[in-house]
Amino acid sequence: MQRRAAAAYFAFFLVISVAAYAYIGVAESQRPAVSLDADAELTNESTFTVDGTEYTATNIHMSSGGGGGHGGGGGSMAADLSWTNESSRYTATLEHNTTTTYQNESYRVYTDGNESTVTLEEEFNVSALLVADSSVQNTLATQNGTQYVVYRSNNTQTPLSEWLPEPETVSFTTGDTYPHATDSGTQEATISEVTDSGATLEWFAPRENTIELSEGGNVTLSGQQFFTHFPDHSTVEIVSVQQYGQYQATLDRQDYFHERKNGIWGVSILSGIAAVLMLGMAYMPVRG
Repeated sequence: MQRRAAAAYFAFFLVISVAAYAYIGVAESQRPAVSLDADAELTNESTFTVDGTEYTATNIHMSSGGGGGHGGGGGSMAADLSWTNESSRYTATLEHNTTTTYQNESYRVYTDGNESTVTLEEEFNVSALLVADSSVQNTLATQNGTQYVVYRSNNTQTPLSEWLPEPETVSFTTGDTYPHATDSGTQEATISEVTDSGATLEWFAPRENTIELSEGGNVTLSGQQFFTHFPDHSTVEIVSVQQYGQYQATLDRQDYFHERKNGIWGVSILSGIAAVLMLGMAYMPVRG
């Protein structure tokens, strides 16, 4: 009698477990899908334009970590979006009493905030000048902190400051154009401000920009608001922010779906365990 009852319970829980498992497969087809009217659907290296600016999508990939997002998993989708700002503002500073390169020569910078002027004073390569002048020794002598040039003929000495030629000076003021040397070449910069501590240069040139896109993340492109959605592992959609409410509502329905699906998994697993226990109980020894 005990074994028949246990066998009946075993069959009952087994049927529930199998039915729940089968229903999971059927229910998956009812999973709410995100459906949006995207402004652009991009794959790697594809482009789209907003108000005359061309944007390029690259590096669409599954990033590590991130908690998995909606739909589970150990990561979340991401991509890079790049564009060129043709007239980006750059700035640099000419600091007072420092050296700079002007027309391929070395100059010392002096700024005057009261007069709004920048003065460049030529700096000499003393070692090269000594070598070029055969009448003097190639090294300087120093006495009481003053450097001297030593003549070969009679070892007479002349202060270095008197031996050097008159340095060339160049002056600029606020609003003047200044040829500023950068890694990308010489830029025609404008002196926008002069203080006693330095002068500010500014110029406009192209600048490459890159931002990272994430699932549901907001992004501003050419002054317009968008958000991003990854319908698969190779595509990113750029969607107007006006559809974000619809997008969020679908995610909420997906969360509800996953909760219910996990509940069915629980029923299937627990029923399977119960069935095994019932089967085990059917073969337990009976006293007497």
